[in-house]
Amino acid sequence: MSAVEKVGVRRARASLTAAVIFALFGFGAVPAQAASPPTFSVLVPVVASGSASELLAVDELTALISPGGSWAQLTSAAISHGATIAIDSRIIVSIEALGPKAPAFVSAWLNSVTRSRPIYLPWGNADPFVIADSGPSFRVSTIQLSEISGVPSADIIGWPTGRAGDSLSLSIVEKLGFERLIVDDNMFPELPNAYSSEASAAIAEAVAPGSEVNPVAAATLLRESSNSRLTVVLPREPGAIDAKRAVAFLNALDRGSEGLSRFVPAVLTSETIVTFHDVPSASIGSLMFQHRLDRLVSEMALDPRMITTPRLRQLCVVAGLVATSRFPGVVREYARTAKTYEDFVSFSLGSDFTVLANSAELPLTITNTSTTDITVVATVNSLSGIVSIPTPSQTIMIPSGTSAQVTVPMISVANGKTSLRATLTTTSGIPVSEPVYVDIDVQAQWEGITLLTFIAIVSSIMGIGIARTIRDRRRRL
Repeated sequence: MSAVEKVGVRRARASLTAAVIFALFGFGAVPAQAASPPTFSVLVPVVASGSASELLAVDELTALISPGGSWAQLTSAAISHGATIAIDSRIIVSIEALGPKAPAFVSAWLNSVTRSRPIYLPWGNADPFVIADSGPSFRVSTIQLSEISGVPSADIIGWPTGRAGDSLSLSIVEKLGFERLIVDDNMFPELPNAYSSEASAAIAEAVAPGSEVNPVAAATLLRESSNSRLTVVLPREPGAIDAKRAVAFLNALDRGSEGLSRFVPAVLTSETIVTFHDVPSASIGSLMFQHRLDRLVSEMALDPRMITTPRLRQLCVVAGLVATSRFPGVVREYARTAKTYEDFVSFSLGSDFTVLANSAELPLTITNTSTTDITVVATVNSLSGIVSIPTPSQTIMIPSGTSAQVTVPMISVANGKTSLRATLTTTSGIPVSEPVYVDIDVQAQWEGITLLTFIAIVSSIMGIGIARTIRDRRRRL
């Protein structure tokens, strides 16, 4: 592209941004002379990238929060101008997990953000309409989000994308604890406190990395063209914000002594009208179906949260990507990395077993690789009548990260070779693994036969000796 063409593109984009702002408020080329200065509510999201790791690494946090880091720049500008910060609760937990190892400036940054009274987003900025798209027992509520983040459930505010939900979703989401939401006037056209989707789209163009639109010019046009209160947001996707451009926009927007007013989430009502578009129903269904399987697997654990918490955190990160082109792929990866019952608990079989008595006990070892104690039911059945199992089922608790042995009593009915079928189930009867088979060789009752044979041999020897003695005496007489 030539230099002349680049200038043309820059002018076209700047003109488009100006046209959006002017069309939004119905003004012509001359800025409105407002009777009173305009007021703005600006939401500045600080959201972690949609990485597969459960927590953010210290290196990533350090790069983003250190002086000059993008989060440090965004939050500093937001706090100084009175904009409202919306922070991903995943960031908070990642910093708190560092404990005393956290760099001092990282802890200081979190303290400053907390003092600014931020809006707390769900883990990974999960779309509440995605995590609500399941059966009643498997929907994710704000209480569960509080359990994985430590943020009080009443303080968690969802931010729907408009790419998930249906006509029944609104009442479901409200019952799950999402009574207040960050919403735009396109998805919720009649809801008070909905932010302007058109103005926010124009801002997104101005603060995007590599954008040709001047963020200062965009803020100036927005400020001079408005004569009322306007609520806007910066882009929710971390990669869609250039921190320096966003800071320049906030500096230019807040020129008056009145500053920016606090962003207030919208309150849902039973009469709220909502519209959805381009919903990837198949991918959302696959995601929440896998969540249901994860929950079922966790039921065998003494503390199910040891299994569900990492998976629920990962689910929320995936749900936060529903409006992106990455969503179908990350859903498939989420399902691929799921662990089944057998990944946590299974039989550890040894060699074949030989039975040399009328009764015996078969030792079976069960291994638990999880981080919590697990209770299962071990059931052993004979595939033939050669042996009998008086007590086929036994409930056993295996401590975390260890193995436990269960002994299965057997009674020999006949000699020969047979197999035993061993299965593991949860206490509610759900199969834990595929059946395993133990080959046994029964050679029972050998003690009795040997004893009788020995007695017979001894008796024969004694009988022969007695007979010879009697015969010798007769000859002497």
